[in-house]
Amino acid sequence: MDRSPKQLQELTLALLYLTSLQDHDDPAGRRCWKGYDFQVLEDLKAQGLLQDTQGRIPLRLPQEGVARAQAVLATLGMEDLVPRPE
Repeated sequence: MDRSPKQLQELTLALLYLTSLQDHDDPAGRRCWKGYDFQVLEDLKAQGLLQDTQGRIPLRLPQEGVARAQAVLATLGMEDLVPRPE
């Protein structure tokens, strides 16, 4: 099965969301780690769905990224999945 860049981006975004923690600097956003394909992360940043945190390791998942990740999960029938509790 061929994987399109769009599919990889959407699945990566959903996984980033599911493994994220609440961002105390931005209550509508979340924080997540960079342990994914760097090109996919760069593509998501270019779309405004991820943000760097000024050289630190975690990324910021802004409200737009959270909403898109939730939409991806809904299309997969997994809308009940939520990030791990803090």
